[in-house]
Amino acid sequence: MRLNSKMSLAEAFNQASVFLQEHGIEEAPIRDYWCQVFDWQLTDVVRHLQQPITNDQADCFWEVLTRLAQHEPIQYITQTAYVGNESFKVTPDTLIPREDTYGLVEMGMRFLSKYPQANILDIGTGTGYIAILLAKNAPQAAVTAVDVSKAALEVAKDNAALHQVNVEFVHGDLCSQLPKGQRYDLIVSNPPYIAEDELSLMDESVKRYEPKLALFAQDNGLAIYKRLAAILPDYLSEDGEILLEIGFRQGIAVQQLFQAAFPMASITIHQDFNGMNRYVKVSLKEKE
Repeated sequence: MRLNSKMSLAEAFNQASVFLQEHGIEEAPIRDYWCQVFDWQLTDVVRHLQQPITNDQADCFWEVLTRLAQHEPIQYITQTAYVGNESFKVTPDTLIPREDTYGLVEMGMRFLSKYPQANILDIGTGTGYIAILLAKNAPQAAVTAVDVSKAALEVAKDNAALHQVNVEFVHGDLCSQLPKGQRYDLIVSNPPYIAEDELSLMDESVKRYEPKLALFAQDNGLAIYKRLAAILPDYLSEDGEILLEIGFRQGIAVQQLFQAAFPMASITIHQDFNGMNRYVKVSLKEKE
């Protein structure tokens, strides 16, 4: 049964939940979906639970439900992803920002608390999430963001305008289009790191909708790290720091790659909020 204006909001939520369960989507956060689609707050939901929905709301939300039933992420449907208190435009040309990556941002903010005028490089920027949050935290810093996807860079530019920060966006493969001799105090990257044989382990929504170019890498997911380890000695300043997001099984391998590339650096593995290995830090200044 479709949604209709004879239903109260509570009845619509119940019908939506049943519909998604019938399509194999359990414990769907219907209330959150409604809030994202219509830009409501929880107080709006509570106030309207026993009131009838409108025809426009019924039609709009039913269209959303049919797309959700095909495992399409709500972020692509609404073209908005929320991480913490921040919102970012997303499209199928970009990965959806995740809470895991905020840990990388926090590590960058700790560096910037000591060096607020740093020259920053974000490699594989996607939505621009990392670069933009670092630019907001350190407005005196110079931030450059690179991506191989022109479509992703257009989304990142929109996000930079939305957050009113100044980021230089460069289209190119890793550092290929950066000025020769340019050095950066802080280099951050959340590169593709999922091994191709791990596709079967991914959520259906990821497999169907998120860009493969930003997800998967050869050599058991290590291909981009190998390339970065080979080129970043030419781009990192003498007291600089590199922050990388990694797969939870890749810590030792990535640590060894960068130790060979930066033999005098401190290379450390750090955990995410779930206690899983998620980040590698390369520091030329701080010995830990």
